[in-house]
Amino acid sequence: MTRSVGLILPFVSLYGCAAQQVYNNHVYIENRCGQPLELKVSNSSNMHSLDRNMTALTGSRALVASFVSYGEDVIEQVPNHYLLTINDTAGSKTINSSELKRHLIGAQKASEGTRREWTIREASICP
Repeated sequence: MTRSVGLILPFVSLYGCAAQQVYNNHVYIENRCGQPLELKVSNSSNMHSLDRNMTALTGSRALVASFVSYGEDVIEQVPNHYLLTINDTAGSKTINSSELKRHLIGAQKASEGTRREWTIREASICP
């Protein structure tokens, strides 16, 4: 009997972990700067470590962070070495993890099923 319980317990534990809800957390910035933005983001995901370059046209949104979680809020997932560089014809601006977290506090969260989104719509992100 003890042997059976010893064999069943690890499988029950694994099933409990596998049954946890997985969330996709996405952070966007909306370009309200009046001109296209060139973006470079580093350490923006816990799924890969690639640097990404993108262009955000006026009025469009750009994905600047993406994290998979088991329920943690996105602010808890932003790594200390996160870096977003924003360039336009006026200049350049860099947003580090602390600044991104500060912007996220005021961003509205939208949820649909396991997908959660935050969009930063502040003109203060403009260079």
